[in-house]
Amino acid sequence: MDQLKIKFNGLNLYSAGIPNFKSNFTRDSIISAILMHDKDMLKNQLEFSALKQGKTKDPFTGEEKGKIFHEYPGVVMNGKSTMFNASDTTALFLLGHCFYYIWTSDSLLLRSQKLNIDLAIEYILSHINKDYLFEEDPHYSNSDRFALNVTYWKDSSIIERDGGSPIYPVVYTLVHAQNLYALKKIGEILNRNDLIDISRKMLISLDKLYDNTHNIFYIAIDKEGPISAISSDMLFMLFFFDKGDLKEKFINSISRNAKYLKTNIGYKVLNSDFLKKSKIDPYHARTVWPYEQAIINIGARKFGLSDIEKTTLKMRDRLNSSTLYPEVYLLEKNGKTKKIGCDIQLWSMASKYYFNNL
Repeated sequence: MDQLKIKFNGLNLYSAGIPNFKSNFTRDSIISAILMHDKDMLKNQLEFSALKQGKTKDPFTGEEKGKIFHEYPGVVMNGKSTMFNASDTTALFLLGHCFYYIWTSDSLLLRSQKLNIDLAIEYILSHINKDYLFEEDPHYSNSDRFALNVTYWKDSSIIERDGGSPIYPVVYTLVHAQNLYALKKIGEILNRNDLIDISRKMLISLDKLYDNTHNIFYIAIDKEGPISAISSDMLFMLFFFDKGDLKEKFINSISRNAKYLKTNIGYKVLNSDFLKKSKIDPYHARTVWPYEQAIINIGARKFGLSDIEKTTLKMRDRLNSSTLYPEVYLLEKNGKTKKIGCDIQLWSMASKYYFNNL
């Protein structure tokens, strides 16, 4: 952890990983703090994220009023900055506040960041369309594109679209789940029934993101139409629901389709059958991510999906078999796996901590 430490204005922060991701990432730090149950790490990140919260529209960075940054400082790619290229970080900011309050019963942080929380809520509400779906579009920041192809954690590319970018506007199923859950939980903490009511309508709209022909959740629906594949997004999003939120057919679908993603170290991010149809960066396609297994484990335990829970524990065994904290494992064509990316990766370390403290 010391190797990843960053000091900023008296705040103890962390970079996402070395050597490739020396910046501070809101997503990585909040998720890692939740997995490690580290209230100090979470508080420091929430304070920093609030400090750098979006104030205006900026077509270069993707900034919007109330939006929480993706990466600080941003990196210039394709003539744009990555700084605000995230559609899930604002939801994670609100959920981070909920976790901190539940852990500590201390409302001081909620009160001191009331304006930041209100702005974050307004940002989410501004992206909910007439069908109560959370949509992403660079036009919200007065731009026609982002630096990154995709603006949730699988940000390298998306299948079935030339260049790996959706045709905007786009609704990502996982991001929709994250934002509806953020409104629900912050609404419960703040006694805001209006937010809870909107989250209920967003939950009902989840039906629009389900492929009834193939009985799977779409990865996304963009201007061109649905993007359908068996993806770990369906497993990941269990974290962002409470038991009783999801229809039985959704839970059964997730449980049934999980077998197509199963490997000897956990769940890969995409069913191999879809790789044959689409050119896509293997970084978010032919890989197994340690941190994702921890998030999936939490969701599986919440919904009593013991087979899925057991599969994620294979990653615990892999992490415990070495002193490494790799960012990701690549699935090779010979059936073997090899670590790629950063080592040390913050949320891989947090995942090992989580698994060993179950």
